[in-house]
Amino acid sequence: MYNDMVATLLPVQKPMLADRIERMDKVLQPGIETLKWNSDGINPFISNAMKIVSEINALVRKMKDNEEKILVTMATWTKPLYERKKTMDPDMVMNFHGATVEPRRDDIKQQGKEIHKLLRDTQDNIKPDKKGAVWLQYVDYVNGLLIEGITTAINSSMEYLCQQINIKENAVNMWQPIFEIKVDLIDRELQFQPVIGCNERGNGIRDIINNICNDFISIAIQIPRLDNKEGTSGDYLVEIKDQFQLFGTIQAISNQMTEIQNQASEFLDPYRKWDFLWQEDLSVSFKAFLDSGTDLKEIYMKQKQTEYAGEDEEEYQQKMRDAEDRFGYL
Repeated sequence: MYNDMVATLLPVQKPMLADRIERMDKVLQPGIETLKWNSDGINPFISNAMKIVSEINALVRKMKDNEEKILVTMATWTKPLYERKKTMDPDMVMNFHGATVEPRRDDIKQQGKEIHKLLRDTQDNIKPDKKGAVWLQYVDYVNGLLIEGITTAINSSMEYLCQQINIKENAVNMWQPIFEIKVDLIDRELQFQPVIGCNERGNGIRDIINNICNDFISIAIQIPRLDNKEGTSGDYLVEIKDQFQLFGTIQAISNQMTEIQNQASEFLDPYRKWDFLWQEDLSVSFKAFLDSGTDLKEIYMKQKQTEYAGEDEEEYQQKMRDAEDRFGYL
């Protein structure tokens, strides 16, 4: 028990129990240096030694168990905050996402309070100097665990979203589209409705993806800081924004959206060669055609000459006269 307890204490944990460990070592010293199993007073020594070792071991277990509970709690945060459902209108996608993400954030907020209780439980059992460097260093250590847990949780959701908007992944898995998007003529321009990128209204597809990512990052503001002083408030947003791990995932999502925008633009290319049909005014175009002086009769009669070329002369001449009369009627 003694060896396992002392050997497994981390450098940041051991100082909080240093005075107790020193007292325990003094109690155990006679058993190491002078006492033997048949010595007088061996039984009281064993009883006293077991008592103090058990007491300190209970404190170590309490501290480590509370740390383990914190880690187990944070592990539940890695379930992605985004859920993919059937193809829906972009507004409905955001409504559904909002309805599912809010309860999850409330759960995380509540679990953050439980983490504070676990740290206080450790403090109440070990009874360190709350303002002393030893305890503050330990709080900073647990703070680091919490920052790592929040970062992992955010990154887990972002990696899942990145996979969901990956063009190749969608093709291989034959997933249904996330968004129902229309192609429409707006101000004589062929456009996606809503736009694939961002717009002033903030309801473009890229806007929606960015908003979902912001919801992931909002995990950092659900949990009050462990190292706050009394009467102050704060969160972990500043530390999370500095996490290099998240930079790479955010950039991957941005790259996926750029690829989607490029392919969406390529989808419209075959239609753009006909854009004169909706970009040019019909009456203006027809007037320009008339003003060009094109001889429609000449074109029409040449077409008929080719059409009747195989007829005998008399029939050919008659059909040509009939064609000329028809053109005049038109």
